[in-house]
Amino acid sequence: MPDKREAIGTILDSARERILDAALEAFADNGFNGATTKDIAKKAAVNEVTIFRQFRSKRALFNAVMVERSPLVQAEKVVSLDPRTPVEQQMVQNLRSVLGVLRANKQLFMVALGDAWRQPKTKTTTTNMIIQKGIDFVSAFMLSLMDAGKIRRTDPRIAARMIMGAMQAYFITTDLLEIGKPSQAEEERILRGFVDIFLNGMRTEQRGDSG
Repeated sequence: MPDKREAIGTILDSARERILDAALEAFADNGFNGATTKDIAKKAAVNEVTIFRQFRSKRALFNAVMVERSPLVQAEKVVSLDPRTPVEQQMVQNLRSVLGVLRANKQLFMVALGDAWRQPKTKTTTTNMIIQKGIDFVSAFMLSLMDAGKIRRTDPRIAARMIMGAMQAYFITTDLLEIGKPSQAEEERILRGFVDIFLNGMRTEQRGDSG
């Protein structure tokens, strides 16, 4: 027979997950100020007091959503670090995988971008828990490519910002704003183009500059 404390813990864990899911939806639809703990409790099928017992405040709940529903955890699982894979193939594969993670977490990005410019605390949370950690993660990946001799040595954080900037802009325009969403074949061409320009630059082979 299951231990009573284990059963209670399972119930609390289940309620916590429902609260986080409901909060993510509420924050995405209404922003931080517009979302209410009353509505979140109703969506999660819990008493409002349960939210405050678990998270103490709406701000703490928001921070928990940003951390525990962060796409970085999923991205770390899908990014390939196999040194045997050709670098072009590896980067295209990783961009494709990360784009899938971004799309699966569309609501979270709507929350982060929607309120960051209005709420200083939201901006800080978004910066620290998503952007900076993302840069750290991609920088480490870039450094591993440099150490393996697959790309030239440069500042890995700048390299990380470049490829992340391209992907973020693409995701925002095509998925959040739904501007000119391409076909699957066109998207593949775009991802390969990102990697080609990132790895090979825009210069022609003739590099002589007139003085």
